[in-house]
Amino acid sequence: MRLIWRTLAAMAAALALTACSPEFNWRQVRLEHTDLPAMLPGKPVTSHRPLDFERHRLDFYLTTAAAGGQIYTVGHALLPPELQQDEAARMRLYQAVQDSLRQKFVPAGQAPGQAPPALPAPGEIFSMGRDVGGTVLRMQGMVRVEPGWLVEGFVMTDSGKAPDAEQAKVFFDGLARSSDRR
Repeated sequence: MRLIWRTLAAMAAALALTACSPEFNWRQVRLEHTDLPAMLPGKPVTSHRPLDFERHRLDFYLTTAAAGGQIYTVGHALLPPELQQDEAARMRLYQAVQDSLRQKFVPAGQAPGQAPPALPAPGEIFSMGRDVGGTVLRMQGMVRVEPGWLVEGFVMTDSGKAPDAEQAKVFFDGLARSSDRR
């Protein structure tokens, strides 16, 4: 899951470039090749990469916007019919995404040497952090695997402070509404 690491590095770089932008211009966007909506605080940029999971190759899209010194990213992939019909495989995909995140970030509240907390439930918002060369990255995230798709949402800041709760709520509420559409 090097894709997540590359994504997070790109998010951190974009954050550094946009740290001076305090404007939030919330807009609803449709995620690539879906009718799934997302709320983003500025003009989004979308990239695409293949994502390998077990014997499947997924088309994984990242849609990112920055505002107020924060990066807002939605990752999503449509699932092939075999995964759509295999709930156990979808849960393994969820586990793989969470495991990949935990290889790079530490769940909030986890003390050094302590076992990581249980995985958050799919769709539950969680917090993680990481020190990168003296810069403290803080992230809130949400990962869900539905029968038709995988969706991930992340808000990241490099200020050492948690993402702005009010703005993160707008973002995550927009993703929660996408669960009603398939």
